[in-house]
Amino acid sequence: MEKHCLRFKDISVSEKMLYSLFLMTIGIGYLFGLTHLYYTHQMRDGQPGMSIQDVMIAYYGSQDKTRLGSAINGGPMEANLKSADDKEKILAWLSTGKSKEDFQQDIAPILNRDCAGCHNGETNPSLPNLTTYEGVMEVASSKAAPLPTLVKISHIHLFGIAFILLFVGRIFIYCDMSVSLKRIIVVIPFVSMLIDTMSWFITRTTPSFAYVVVASGAMMGLSMGAQIIISLYQMWFDRSYPRLPLSNEQQAQLKKYTLVLQKLALTGLAISKSYVLKTAPIVWHNGVALSRQVLLSLFHISRYAWHSNLALSNSEQIKAQQYMQILQAQGYRVWFASKGWLVKKSVLSWLFLSSIDDLESYVSKLARSA
Repeated sequence: MEKHCLRFKDISVSEKMLYSLFLMTIGIGYLFGLTHLYYTHQMRDGQPGMSIQDVMIAYYGSQDKTRLGSAINGGPMEANLKSADDKEKILAWLSTGKSKEDFQQDIAPILNRDCAGCHNGETNPSLPNLTTYEGVMEVASSKAAPLPTLVKISHIHLFGIAFILLFVGRIFIYCDMSVSLKRIIVVIPFVSMLIDTMSWFITRTTPSFAYVVVASGAMMGLSMGAQIIISLYQMWFDRSYPRLPLSNEQQAQLKKYTLVLQKLALTGLAISKSYVLKTAPIVWHNGVALSRQVLLSLFHISRYAWHSNLALSNSEQIKAQQYMQILQAQGYRVWFASKGWLVKKSVLSWLFLSSIDDLESYVSKLARSA
């Protein structure tokens, strides 16, 4: 152990409060950062949620996927469009040069009517601005991430995160643990951050390097999270300090209090045992039902992922759009990516409908049960 080094047990309560509030603020801020990352990268590949393909497209680009195209073709914005013809018109514009003249004449009226309520640059600045040609082109481009943009983000990222890791690591050094392990945990987030940032540039030319981006980012988050959690634990919950000398009278009082606490604990255990015996069948039944629902949902999600593409006529597309709007009006979330319809009824309840007939039957069933 290092000599003449302060530990959490040596600092004042005021310092502990200051460090704790700082660490909790950083932790919450990091969670919001992950949430922002999810919302800015998801659906780039046209599939629900965020995947490694989304990361590849974000840095390497895609020849057949754009963020706008994914959003209106089976994504969250498809339901906002008034008709399937509007969607086809936008997709055709995306695939035929994306000229400004065609945008002003054909695309801008659709976006201003159906999308500008949220995507206007003022209501929610984090959403793309779809009221201008320049704003639309930011989500209509399928090229690799611009090098100047990556350089700008990188220097901000490195400067800002480095200071955060410095302060978090400085607090973590107060922990009472193996010096070698402590040094490793302090170094890992810095190394991971550097690898993560460098991987952005490599992924622009080698898309498979997106796995390194994800792995290094996860390693940085986990190591920083470990520093925060261990520091908070040792500040407030770890009481493995040297035993204080007690007189005979103090030892007798301590023994008396221990016996009282023991009786209270035994009484609590008896009450808990009775409660558990009464509620165990209910808990078991609900647990089995929940597990069954989760497994069934995973089965439907896997069917959605591996199902072959559907060929729908124009009339079937219009009918499917109407059914999707009915489901969304009832609080369901529906995804369609040329394979079928994935319906989210709740967090743990998902359903895959592989044909237009299945979709129609499901909507009819809901109407009868309403």
